[in-house]
Amino acid sequence: MSKHSALIGSGKVKVTIIDVITGKQIKHYSLNADPDTMSVGRQFCLSSCTGSQFLAWSEKPFRGLKTNLLGTNKVSTLNFESHSGEEIEDLSMHFPCHLDALPHFLVHLRSKTKQWAEIFHVDIENGEVSRAYSLPALGEVSAFAASNIDANVYFTRATETEVLLYSSASHGILGRWSRHRKVSGKPLHIASEVVSRGKSGFAIRVAETSTVGEWALVRNGETVWARPEMLANVVAAAWGDGSHADATIQALEEEVLSNPLAAYIHRIKRHAQDLTYFPNWLQSLPQSILSSFSRADAVRERGMTGSKILIVATSNQDLLALDANAGGAVRWIQNEFAEMDGPHSVKSLYVHGEHVTVYLSDGSVGAMLNATDGTIIEVKKQLPSFQRMLEVPGSSGPVTFRVMPDGTPQVAEDFNVFAPVDGNYIVTIGDNGQAMGWTIGQSARRLWTLRPNPGFKLINAVGRASHDPVASIGNVLGDRSVLYKYLSPNLVLLTALSSNALTTFLVESVTGAVLHTSTHEGVDPSSPIASVMSENWFAYSFLAGDGPNSAKGYQLIITEMYESDVPNDRGVLGSTTNYSSFDAGGTRKPSFITQAFMIPEPISIMATTQTNQGITTRQLLCVLPHSNAIIGIPRHILAPRRPVDRDPTALEVEEGLFRYSPLLEFDAKLLLTHSREVMGISKLISTPSLLESTSLVFGFGHDIFGTEVSPSGAFDVLSKQFNKGQLILTVVALAAGTGALAPMVRRKTVDARWKGQ
Repeated sequence: MSKHSALIGSGKVKVTIIDVITGKQIKHYSLNADPDTMSVGRQFCLSSCTGSQFLAWSEKPFRGLKTNLLGTNKVSTLNFESHSGEEIEDLSMHFPCHLDALPHFLVHLRSKTKQWAEIFHVDIENGEVSRAYSLPALGEVSAFAASNIDANVYFTRATETEVLLYSSASHGILGRWSRHRKVSGKPLHIASEVVSRGKSGFAIRVAETSTVGEWALVRNGETVWARPEMLANVVAAAWGDGSHADATIQALEEEVLSNPLAAYIHRIKRHAQDLTYFPNWLQSLPQSILSSFSRADAVRERGMTGSKILIVATSNQDLLALDANAGGAVRWIQNEFAEMDGPHSVKSLYVHGEHVTVYLSDGSVGAMLNATDGTIIEVKKQLPSFQRMLEVPGSSGPVTFRVMPDGTPQVAEDFNVFAPVDGNYIVTIGDNGQAMGWTIGQSARRLWTLRPNPGFKLINAVGRASHDPVASIGNVLGDRSVLYKYLSPNLVLLTALSSNALTTFLVESVTGAVLHTSTHEGVDPSSPIASVMSENWFAYSFLAGDGPNSAKGYQLIITEMYESDVPNDRGVLGSTTNYSSFDAGGTRKPSFITQAFMIPEPISIMATTQTNQGITTRQLLCVLPHSNAIIGIPRHILAPRRPVDRDPTALEVEEGLFRYSPLLEFDAKLLLTHSREVMGISKLISTPSLLESTSLVFGFGHDIFGTEVSPSGAFDVLSKQFNKGQLILTVVALAAGTGALAPMVRRKTVDARWKGQ
């Protein structure tokens, strides 16, 4: 079937019949149908997979149906029945796809408040189409599907509350099943499979997708399983604490703010209330002890990493809470924003304690939700639009700021609980490609502006993460001397790009001083450019070649910063008693050590692992779009101090260094995703766990992936070889031995005293 111009006098739709063996044309004819109507999917169907092929279409305003039995040029027209005087806004058609099935089909009609269906039969002999019967109009959203058993055709109707089965031959209900567990959202599309049980009736399986993107299997009204397929469209995510606020900590804070007498009375009442839980604790103690032996190691370790949840937002404005300790199980779904009028995309998402703040559209719509159950606390509209949001430390917690398209920050007073404080410094990039430094407090004041060279435009700015603790201020060398790290929370790595070059700037955000710059020629601007900064090092990746005619390769650059290139030397700080970051002339430049690696494929996203104390060695987390994988590269592999063109000395081996190789292969054992493929990952976020050895990592985009990473090994977790039963038996034996020997020792002591007298 093809469309052609309406200027040709005959028909507007041409049907051609071709011999599948020879490819020769057997017959062709034209139908009088509007090509624009035929191009709309829900107004047209072609039943080419049945024994009797036919065309069916409807033209706006959907008052009737036109059909054609393939092989004939006869067009039949039937009018739809109207319900409640409402106009039909949309329709869809359903028919079985089997050679033995009868040429029966269903038209699903939707008005503003009602949904119903009409069943039609096609007469193969004369090409006529007749209406068999109509299904009642309901206020509930319905979804229909067609299936068959041999020649018999059945239609399934799924609503939010029940599943109904009809025969195409008559209007009687063959089966009705109430839905005991609803799927999130409303039915959108279904596919059904019907099985006859003889006199017992029928059994039915329904695969259903909902309006919020959930996919479920419903068997005889029971939801067997459901998959939140809306997670294929995650655009924003943030970590949160899944446990409830610690009542003890809140009580202690109340006692600190009260006078000593009131605090003492409050503590007595709190202890008395805690005693009410003691019987339940004693009752559950044996079960807890027994379950600790039977549970798998992974389950025990998962409980030790803490109670973490992930709040994610999709492109359809759905908000979900995923339990990180239960394999990503969905705790709650909030989809009320998807029903808002007009297009609304998720602009930003933040989690502050028990509250979730989300901004939609261009930032003009904001909402605050309860992180525990997803209930909406407050919605605000007509807010100022922004380019992006950022967080800065406040009086007792983080404070959010809007960044306008020109790079100007403004405090977002919509849902801020804490007040901003002076002494915060940020860097923003305006739409003109220039970087600006700001001091943030009750207001924002510009400190400096950085303009790149002509032809370059700043595209990205990264700094250290808000949680980036440093456990050691220096690297201990093999001879026990120390290279002191250059540590500053005010460093920002800026990336500027031109048509064939890349320039990086390491900027001190308080004074705007450029501490380091590097330019790379022959860079492909269309390839991904990723960068990251942590502790005293930064890294970035790009695609470049040595010359216009040379082969290009992917490069990974890593740079470490030290206060001096001489061990045991603090550089300028060694003889300085006072130092200020505000002194532009006294800005000290660190010592830089850089190494470059050739890597086999591009890196689209970079991040680092995070732990509570920063004792664990960090890993460089990278998204590999060509391999559809996420890799964790240990930092010692990327150490810029690796010896070049020589083997390491004994002291360097003791330090953990090995010979530098310009080619860095990605070992499959370093892939966090293992054999799984994760596609379209757009961002990586990590968070500390209760274990210092373990960091939680989450990547999202088209696919989502979460895992636990232990870069230095699980040094704070008992090994699998630890025998808990043997330990308990040893303690019990020692207790029994002590109890048995205690009377003997007491008797011997008494006898010794009598003999002494």
